[in-house]
Amino acid sequence: MALDTMLAADIEQQLKAMDETERAQFTLDLVELVHRYASSGAMGEARLDDSEARGLGEVVEAARRHLDVMRQSPTD
Repeated sequence: MALDTMLAADIEQQLKAMDETERAQFTLDLVELVHRYASSGAMGEARLDDSEARGLGEVVEAARRHLDVMRQSPTD
């Protein structure tokens, strides 16, 4: 089984046990991690250009806004 398939299966199992707010927090944590890694030049990889960095930054902000909405939503 490929690593990406194993990771996806593991993440899916973790998400099943979470409520909507917890899933929103997980998503934010994940996209922040990807953004930090991709923009850090980690492991000698090329840094993002400005357009790519802005695009990933927008994804982080969208995830943050989604989490804020989920925290403000009344729970059933």
